[in-house]
Amino acid sequence: MALAGRCRIWRGCFWCKTSLFLTAFMLTYVNTQDISMCCTKADGTCRSVCEKMSLVVNTDNDVREERIKNIYKFCTPSPQLVDFWICMNNTIEEVVEEVGWWGRACCELGNSPGCRDACTLAQHEQALVASSACRHSDEIALFDCVHSQRTAQWCCSQTQYLNCHEACHKALWRIGSSRVDNTALDHAIEVCEQSPPLLRCLRNMTASSIHADTSKYLPCCHESSRVSCRSACEAVLRRTGEPNEISDTLSAACGAPSLSDGLWQCFLRKDEPTDNKDIIPHDVAKLNCCQKAKTINCRKLCFETFNTGWQNNWQKFYSECLGDPQENDLTECIEEVEAPCSLGCAGLTYCSHLNNRPTTLFRSCTAQADLEAHLAVAEQKGSRSITVSGLVVPLKNLSQCPTDIWKSVACPLHVRPCTAKGHSSMLCAEDCTRLVSSCIEWSRASPQLSAAALCARLTPRDSNAPCVQLRNFITPSTEPPLLSAREAVTSPCAGAPCNATQVCVPNRNCLHGGTCTRYTCLDGCRLGEGSSFVVTIGSWVRVPMAGASRKACYKVCRCGTRGLTQCQPLPCVELENCRLLDRIVQHGSRYWVECNPCTCVGGERVCGTRACGVGTGAGAGSLSRAPRLPCSCPPHHLPARAASRLYPNACLAKCAGATDADIEFGERRACGAGAGPGGGCGRLACARAPNVCLSRLQASCPQHVCVNTSHCNTQPPKTVCDTDGVTHSTPCHLALGGKRLAHWGPCLKYCSQELYAESTA
Repeated sequence: MALAGRCRIWRGCFWCKTSLFLTAFMLTYVNTQDISMCCTKADGTCRSVCEKMSLVVNTDNDVREERIKNIYKFCTPSPQLVDFWICMNNTIEEVVEEVGWWGRACCELGNSPGCRDACTLAQHEQALVASSACRHSDEIALFDCVHSQRTAQWCCSQTQYLNCHEACHKALWRIGSSRVDNTALDHAIEVCEQSPPLLRCLRNMTASSIHADTSKYLPCCHESSRVSCRSACEAVLRRTGEPNEISDTLSAACGAPSLSDGLWQCFLRKDEPTDNKDIIPHDVAKLNCCQKAKTINCRKLCFETFNTGWQNNWQKFYSECLGDPQENDLTECIEEVEAPCSLGCAGLTYCSHLNNRPTTLFRSCTAQADLEAHLAVAEQKGSRSITVSGLVVPLKNLSQCPTDIWKSVACPLHVRPCTAKGHSSMLCAEDCTRLVSSCIEWSRASPQLSAAALCARLTPRDSNAPCVQLRNFITPSTEPPLLSAREAVTSPCAGAPCNATQVCVPNRNCLHGGTCTRYTCLDGCRLGEGSSFVVTIGSWVRVPMAGASRKACYKVCRCGTRGLTQCQPLPCVELENCRLLDRIVQHGSRYWVECNPCTCVGGERVCGTRACGVGTGAGAGSLSRAPRLPCSCPPHHLPARAASRLYPNACLAKCAGATDADIEFGERRACGAGAGPGGGCGRLACARAPNVCLSRLQASCPQHVCVNTSHCNTQPPKTVCDTDGVTHSTPCHLALGGKRLAHWGPCLKYCSQELYAESTA
């Protein structure tokens, strides 16, 4: 019933108290989230109480009743609150009768309170999409539900009969949340017989997506001790495969589902997947490169090769894709996995001019690569040809193209120096053009070979991309000799000193030439049986999974003593491109908007929030762009805390989405009396542990850990350093010794105690 139709305004627009009690009574049966739109029509205490009411979702009756009393107490009817009470009445009527925008039925699926409120206030799907409070990547379940609701609303519009439309509405109103009233559905099918388009749509939307062979469940019927239950179970399993009908029949004949009931336990066991969810692909590291493929064929072939089809596909993949100039990004990614770039090169004999380059990156500085370069030059002398990237290239005679030129080319092509930016091993275009014009005998070349085809395999497609310049590697290194051991650039993990299932971690406190251990070997696990890439135990690894052509699907697996296990699927990400003014930005591409870096992720632009200022440069009349703080906040340090996060000032806190009511001024100690709620550890010791929380959906961001001070010797090792510069094997030993924490990890050598004291001041 409508309150506006039952109440009249008289004597200063006051409403009858009877109707107010009726409104309060109806509020107990309404999704309280839906009244948030009315709160904006009130002011002061009434609005504050209303907003608290709108955020009470799925609470118990006592809390809800208390909030309703507060609304009646602080929102006494007055001329200023007429619009507020009319809105309350209309909202209640709309929710009770389930009319309006169908997507509102999905609002409860929102992860963040702000998104749930925005969904409630939205009058249509476009308004929800335009809202900054609901990002598709954060609210996947909500938007999937809204899409289903939109389809259902269109479905119910495929009739000219009002009774059919109403019946369809009652059946599909909650289908986005996977709720279908079977009784209402049967009634809709009955009254909509004269609307074939609607019936087809209705059946398609409510048809089960699971078409399982229900005969496998028949043995479960005998788990029940009741004859009536066994008979009903066998009858429904032989009659239909529709899950809703089976569930309703079993619930009526055998009782509500219970984990302690043998019948339902049997059904759960039968539903366990036959495939092991922890199956790991052939090479997870290379599988992550497949998204870099430009062509659909290579992307598909890459996924099949490194997933489970290595034996059948690897030759085709390497010949068709890694030699394709379009797939340079894919090729470089595969190469980075197979042979990561590392600092320095030494010990080469034939390519000795590449030695003594401790700050240059090389991909294959090995004796094998040195030998292959020597053999390639020797082959050139005998056959007057050389094989480059799978192509046989005929060469001119030695008088026109001396051996030294090809030695200067063969050594970089085999030892493969890398660029500092991008780790590219491709040659620069001008070097390739110079070699092609001076040394290739085109009269003996095959018709398929051309200068463009050859250089396309050796040089990056983008002229601005980083590349290796041959002139830097023709002559011996000119880097000055290092003066002392303290200045030496060393690579303790070079040469793979650990075994195949361990990760080498350098000891950065050990100087070159000292007697200390220069590295530590940590146990790990390989990323697949065909992978040489190893991660440490306890690490989480992202593993690509099969999905739709325009979606990227992953699962995360944990590295344990038995390899990658405990895999859990992640929501799939749409591989949609972004639009920037009049151009399209590819998914995964990075670009700049003024001084802010941006990335296109699933059709969404993720950008920095720094304010780009303009300052006067050193030169006369020159301008240099100087980035300022986000939201043009002043560079003042007046610490403010909001949602368990500390910001330099209140402006930056508001820029991150905090309200005035959320902000508290002043710093809190991570431990002790000033730690605030959750900052203390009770009887346990508290240790400061700075933590960075990136997600706004995270409720808290603790800056401490609680340390159990009992049985220190049985606790796993986790070294910490105290303010005296002494390393302890566990935080427990540090706490028992009455020491103060300086930082996590072993103490750094050559640091004074005064420096450690300052770090905790």
